[in-house]
Amino acid sequence: MGLFSMRDIFAVAIKIEERGEQFYRAVAEKVSEPKVRAFFARLAADEQRHRAIFQEMAAQLGNVELGTADKADFLAYLEAYTQNLIFEEETQLSYDAGKTFDARHAFLYAIEKELDSVLYYREVKDLVPVSEQALINEIIAEERRHVVNLSTMKQELEA
Repeated sequence: MGLFSMRDIFAVAIKIEERGEQFYRAVAEKVSEPKVRAFFARLAADEQRHRAIFQEMAAQLGNVELGTADKADFLAYLEAYTQNLIFEEETQLSYDAGKTFDARHAFLYAIEKELDSVLYYREVKDLVPVSEQALINEIIAEERRHVVNLSTMKQELEA
């Protein structure tokens, strides 16, 4: 494994947010209930905003190298962790080949990925300069709210 830079850390974060946005927009197109459609569209907009924040941070901090010997194990862990973190390449609306769209499964999948995102951002927060950690904390708080809101909406639909 070579040196990591802040650009690498933010590239993963940007990809998480891009794929999340794509997923939420795709779900919004598939659901028929206007309230749920608006909910997923709002989540997509949040992910788009998060992506812009990470792009700005990458532009400002991207050349800072992190791959020192004392961080090598941690960086190897992050690399391994991110292999399963990101919303999959495809839009995940056909979870199993041949099955029709399942809103309940979409909620469960989204909750899982939001929790994964929170963990990733918590892990990398200490790698960014203290001056930038407040932005990461804001995104973590918002991703946590996504989990709560997804859970609440799922329960409302199941009632």
